[in-house]
Amino acid sequence: MGDLDQSAAAFERALRLDPANWSLYLDLADLRAEQGDFAAAASLVDQGLDHEPREVTLRAASAAYRTRLHGSADDLRALIDLAPSLTNTTYRNLLIDYACAGPQPPPELVAEARRIQRRQNGSS
Repeated sequence: MGDLDQSAAAFERALRLDPANWSLYLDLADLRAEQGDFAAAASLVDQGLDHEPREVTLRAASAAYRTRLHGSADDLRALIDLAPSLTNTTYRNLLIDYACAGPQPPPELVAEARRIQRRQNGSS
């Protein structure tokens, strides 16, 4: 915590020791996203999906980071579909925020994603 470069180095070392640990890929991807490197984040999540293709958190992160990179309607739709399955609402909202800040995501899908944030936060 605190020094993102040191944290990234620690996750990279951990991945060398346990390259099949999908959670480590997600942790490092999230750190790269926090650093603003969404291409690296998407790539890391894809590597995690190679090990655990059904993991909903990985799938949601993949959709969010790809939407952030490309503004893809298909990826944003995938995130919207997966969002209710994410139990950590803070993380879910962060992924939605990342996705909605991408290059020209479809406005109607952005509005739908924002409604999910509000509805699941307890406000309408």
